[in-house]
This record gives sequence, structure tokens and C-alpha cells, in this order.
Amino acid sequence: GKSKELLPIIRFANRNKIKLIGIVSKKNSSLYKGSDIQILLPEVKEAGYGIVPTSSTTAQLCLGDALAISAMKQKKFGNSDFKKFHPSGSLGTKLKTVEDVMLKDIKKIPFINENLKMKSALKIISDKKLGILIIRNHKGLTVCVVTDGDLKRALQKNQDINKLSIKKIMTKNPISVNEDMLAAKALEIMNSKKITSLCVYNGKIKNKTIGICHIHNILSANIQ
Repeated sequence: GKSKELLPIIRFANRNKIKLIGIVSKKNSSLYKGSDIQILLPEVKEAGYGIVPTSSTTAQLCLGDALAISAMKQKKFGNSDFKKFHPSGSLGTKLKTVEDVMLKDIKKIPFINENLKMKSALKIISDKKLGILIIRNHKGLTVCVVTDGDLKRALQKNQDINKLSIKKIMTKNPISVNEDMLAAKALEIMNSKKITSLCVYNGKIKNKTIGICHIHNILSANIQ
């Protein structure tokens, strides 16, 4: 806190009533005397021959980390706040939620009515290219899904799919996740359940699907 380069800064801050926080290890330094908030570190013996700062810089780093974490807690700065300022970093990627990666364009989501014939449903699942159909009732609530896997199992039974009703091959109680869930957690669910898509909801109404989280969306976002 005695270097000449600091003196103009200290004077400028004092003259313009800019609050100055000084972190020093010497009480008789210009920085300590000119600071509004004084943080005094203990003097330490530098490692090696004492030629360059080593132990002192480590102590300063520890204090800086402690101050940063304290400020985060005081301001209640959490994961979502960090993601706003660092969206492209590795930690920002880990903090992406289902909402960040899900398909939310209603026109692209394969919603169909529960009373639709399978012949028409097959065309929709082919056109949308997601490998899934979201079956809704007259209230717009999701009652089940039909996946590529459901179709393959029906074919293995030598059934004429065109003549089947959706209810004959549908998967009841499809897995739905909240849009606030971490995308990494959604990927974990897909891997454990051996599925490629999840219905997405917000709030507390789990059967009100607002989007689809497909495994391709997650992998494209470099989430592992």
C-alpha cells in the first residue's frame, strides 16, 4: 500500500468522496490511511528466499474469495443470476434449465386429440420428426403419449396399426418435468428411463404440456 502508483488514485477517491476499501498488511501505508474501510491482513513470511510475493498473495486470494462469497450470500446471488452473466461458460452450460433447451413452438409440437384415428396420427408423427405424439383430451390436458417404441411393439404383434385406436398402443402416465429443472437432470432421467423425450410443464399442473424436451436439444447445447 505504499507504491507511488497508488497515491493519485487514493487522492482522487478522497477528493471526490469515493468510498475506498483498502486491503493491506501495513498500518503505516498510504492505502490504509486513505481508505474508508480498512482490512488489515497479517504480515506473513514469503516462501522461498522472500524475493517475490508468494505467501502474501495466497493470503490475499483467500480473503478475496471470502469477500466474494459473503457478497453473494448478502445479495442472494444464486445459480440463475450467475447464468445471466455467464451464459456461454462451462458453468453456465451446466446451469441451463429445461426451458432453455426445450421445443416450445406450439406449431412444431405434435399435439393430437385422443379421438384421432391412428392413420392420421401416423402422418403427424412422421411430419413432426420427434418420434412422439402428445395426446390431449377436450380440456387440452395431456392424457398419454405415443412413441416410436409403441409403434414398433404394435408392429411386432402383426397388428394393422391403421385400424387401431390410439388408446390401444398409447403409453399412459408419460413422464413430465418442470421447465425449471436443470437440463442435465432431464438428460439423466432420459438415460435412466431409456427414452428420448419428456413432456414439459410449468407451475403445478403436470398434465398441461407447454413444450417437449428432446434429447437432441440437450446434446446440441453441449450438456452432458
